[in-house]
Amino acid sequence: LLTGCASYVEQRSPAEGEGIPQAPETFAHQSEGRSNATALPETEVWWSVYGDAVLDSLMQRLNESNPDLQAALARVDQSHAALGVTRGPLLPTVTADASAGRRRDSVNNLLFPIATPEYERYRLGLSASWELDLWGRVRGAVKRDSLRAEAAELDYRAARLSMQGELARQYFAARTAMHELSILREAHRLRSENLKLQQSRLELGSGVEIDVARAKVEQSNARASEEAAIRNLGRLRHGIAALVGQAPAEFEVDLWAGASGAKGDQLQIPLGVPSELLERRADVRAAGRNLRAAAVQVGVRKADFLPRITLNGSGGVASLKTSNLFEGGSGFFDVGPQIDVPVFQSGRRKSSVEEAKAMWREAAAGYRGALLNAVREVDDALLDLNSLAREAGARRDAVLASERAAVAAKDRHESGLASYFEFIEAERDRLQARLADNALKGEQRAASVNLIQALGGGW
Repeated sequence: LLTGCASYVEQRSPAEGEGIPQAPETFAHQSEGRSNATALPETEVWWSVYGDAVLDSLMQRLNESNPDLQAALARVDQSHAALGVTRGPLLPTVTADASAGRRRDSVNNLLFPIATPEYERYRLGLSASWELDLWGRVRGAVKRDSLRAEAAELDYRAARLSMQGELARQYFAARTAMHELSILREAHRLRSENLKLQQSRLELGSGVEIDVARAKVEQSNARASEEAAIRNLGRLRHGIAALVGQAPAEFEVDLWAGASGAKGDQLQIPLGVPSELLERRADVRAAGRNLRAAAVQVGVRKADFLPRITLNGSGGVASLKTSNLFEGGSGFFDVGPQIDVPVFQSGRRKSSVEEAKAMWREAAAGYRGALLNAVREVDDALLDLNSLAREAGARRDAVLASERAAVAAKDRHESGLASYFEFIEAERDRLQARLADNALKGEQRAASVNLIQALGGGW
C-alpha cells in the first residue's frame, strides 16, 4: 500500500513533458551565419574572444562587485535556505523541555479540597513527532522547492550574463565614442585652421566676408559636436562605473589601453539549432524548472485532500519535589498516532488546487515566451551581423571616396577653380562618412555581443 501511494503527488501532477514548447526547426537567418565554426573551450569565458585586456579586467570587477549580481546571489541563498526548511518534515522532530515553578490553585475553584493549594512542580521531558508521508506530499514539496532553488541559480546565471553583456556593450560604445571624439577634435582643429586662413585672406584682400562667416559657422558647429561627444562619453563611463560597482568619481580605467581592432564582424560562432537553446540559455532552463515546480505543486495541493497521519510521542519525569524527580514513579509517557481527516473546508482546498493549476498554466506560458524570446534574440543578432557586414563594405567605399573628394575640392579651392562652399561641402561629407563608419564598427561589436548573449554566453 505504501509503495503504491508513494507517488500520489507525481501521479496527480501534470506529466513531465506537458507544457514544454516545441522549438522551431531553424533560425530565420541561420543560412547566412557561420554555423561550422569551432566551439570555444569550456574553460574560456565568452568575452575572451575579443582579446581585450581592459574588458577582461572590467568583467572581473563586475563579477565581484556588481550590487545587482550580489542581490541575485542572495536570492539563490534564500531559495536553498527555504529548501532546507521544507526538508525538515522528512525526519522526525524532537524537542526537549524542562520546567520548574511554583503554583497556587484557587481553593474556591476546586471540586475537591486539597491539603496544600500552593505547591511546586518540576518536569524534564522529550517529545517527538513525525508525519508519515504516505501520499508523497512532503517529498513533493521538497522536489518543488528543489526545482525552485535550481531555477534561482539559473536566474542568477542569466542575470550575470545580462550584466556582462550590458558591460561589453557599454565598453564598446565608450570606445566608439572615444574614436568619434577623436574624429570631431580633428575636424574642430581643421575648421579652426580654415577660419584663420579665411581671416588672413580677407585681411590681405584676396578673400571675401562670406567665406569667413561660413568658416566661423563650421568651426562653431565642430566645437559644439565635440562637446556633445564629450558629454556622451562621460555618461558611458558613468554607466560602466555603476556596472562594476563604483561611483563615477572613483572609477579609473584607461579605455584606450584595450585592443584597437574591431572583432565584432570577425567572430566565428557555431549556431546549431534552436532546440539547443533549451540547454544553452539559463533563463529558458530556469523557466523549465519553474514549470516543473508548478506541476509538482498541483499534486501537493491535491494531496491535501487526503488524511494526514502523524506519530506523536512524549516522555520524561515529573514531580512535585526535586528529591524524588528521578525515582521510578516520576516517569511518564504519551505515545500514539494522530489522524487528521479533512471533512468540510468550505471549498478552500478545491480553490487551492485551482490556484495551483492556474500557476502551472502561467509557468507554461512563461516557458513558451522565454523560448520564443531566445529564438528572436538570436535571429535579431544574426540579421544585424550579416546586414552590418554588407553595410561595412559600402561604408568603407564611402570613406575612401569622401577622402578623395575632399582633397580634390581643397586643391580646386586653393587654385581658385571652386568656391569655398564646395570645399566645405566636401569636408562635411568626409566627416560624416568617417563618423558613420566609426558608428557602424560600434554596432558590429554590439551585435556580436548580442549574439553571444542570445546563445547563452557560450557554445
